[in-house]
Amino acid sequence: MNTKTKVLGGFIIGAAFGVATGLLLAPRSGLKTRKKLKAESKRLANELKEKANESLASARKAYNQKIEEYSKNGKSKLEHLKESIKV
Repeated sequence: MNTKTKVLGGFIIGAAFGVATGLLLAPRSGLKTRKKLKAESKRLANELKEKANESLASARKAYNQKIEEYSKNGKSKLEHLKESIKV
C-alpha cells in the first residue's frame, strides 16, 4: 500500500470513530438519534444510487461509442479488403 492510501484509510477510520463517539455522546434521545440515522442513511443510499447510475450511464455511453468506432473501422477495412481482392 502506498502512503496516500494509508493516509486516506486512516482518515476514514478516524472519521468513523468520531461519528460513533458523537452518536454515543449526543444530547438527543435514542429514538431521535435512530430516526436521524435512518433518514441520513436513506439519503446517502439514494445519493449513492444516483452516482452509481450516473457512472453506469457514462460507462455505457463510452462502451457504445467504442463499439461504434470499432464497427466503422472494421467495415472500412472490410471494404478495403474487398477492393484489393477485386483487382
